[in-house]
Amino acid sequence: MRYTVASMNGGPVLLVEPLPGATTAAVGAWIRSGSAHEPARLAGITHLLEHLLLRRCGAHTPEAIAELVDSLGGAIDAFTTRDCCAITAHVPAVRLSEAAGLVLDALFDPRPLPDDVDLEQRVIAAEFDLVQDSPAEMAAEKALEACWGDHPLARPVMGRREVVRALGVDDLVRFHRERFTPDHLVLVVVGAVAEREVRDWLDRLPQRPGRLPALTAPGWRTGFLLEEREGLEQIYANLVFPGLPSDHEDMMALGVLHQLLGAGNSSRLFRELRDHLGLVYEVDSSIFSTAAAGVLEVTFSCPVRVADRCWSAVLQVLEEVAAGGVGEREVELARQAMAAGLVLGAEGTDALMAAHAGELLGRQRRFDAALLQRELDAVTVARVRSLAAEVLRLDALAGAVCGPHGGALLPASLARSVA
Repeated sequence: MRYTVASMNGGPVLLVEPLPGATTAAVGAWIRSGSAHEPARLAGITHLLEHLLLRRCGAHTPEAIAELVDSLGGAIDAFTTRDCCAITAHVPAVRLSEAAGLVLDALFDPRPLPDDVDLEQRVIAAEFDLVQDSPAEMAAEKALEACWGDHPLARPVMGRREVVRALGVDDLVRFHRERFTPDHLVLVVVGAVAEREVRDWLDRLPQRPGRLPALTAPGWRTGFLLEEREGLEQIYANLVFPGLPSDHEDMMALGVLHQLLGAGNSSRLFRELRDHLGLVYEVDSSIFSTAAAGVLEVTFSCPVRVADRCWSAVLQVLEEVAAGGVGEREVELARQAMAAGLVLGAEGTDALMAAHAGELLGRQRRFDAALLQRELDAVTVARVRSLAAEVLRLDALAGAVCGPHGGALLPASLARSVA
């Protein structure tokens, strides 16, 4: 059996893909509790905890962790999203057991000290400043606030500056014991490894009950949030439409729509705004999906002097696509691009690990390129047109714009919806 997917008596989800003879290996551990699962009074605690996981854990000191990470090749990463907190490692195959030991120690046995917490709070304060200084980042954060209001999914992953500053060791320890339990673990291992070895790793984890609050779907609001800043010469716009939850049956069709709308050089938005009109350097679309809800985003930045023309061009493209103006060739190119992504995105043990994790977390199944290709082939032009009409509704549009004083303006058709 090439793949193994197992749920350990309602506990951790384990996927092992043995690759005999592989010279590299990858291990990733995801805790299914992210920033959106935090209560407002602890907004940012998961991200702060993530910063501390690889600082001091198990019997490892900060110095020992730094040396081990470097000796493994340095390809160890920790990150937090709205859905989860994770640590991944891509290492030489002969070092897999050491890497897995560090990953699991970090997730399940961190040892934060007051000085460590203070240091990482100062590091995160610098992160807050970086985001604040980026008009594109601010527009992205405010766009979710515009459409989802005060729902936890709309909060920044880093949380609130004043909350993070006030957190202490006791807060972190209590939160960690409740959320970072084997019951909430998704563990993916790819490489020259046997499943029984991985199960031995799990058997050594601390067994304790955990609690994970359910994440309800947010309501949708229309309207725009505007932010004006000194010193800017461009506007940064982030438009959002109601998307789909990650396990929705039409996610593949939404991917095709996104691809032809703004994901590549042949996409409608890129060809019109950059290749034909020369108004922008970058224009893009993207999909953000969680188990509870999602959005389809359209982003662009442009000089203030051409903002009116940009808005007109973007809205025209959206209206044309929503009205069914999608051709057979566009859909075929989008399918080809996504099919290539399926192959390239699973090339290498680390990419394959990430692909498996994405499918497990999003759709509760392993990554299967052949299955995904069949689903992609089944996306018809008619379905893409129908989905475009459902999703790209200007009367449901929300978003945010960041620009200079007097320049963060909306076209008249949208200005009435400024929040």
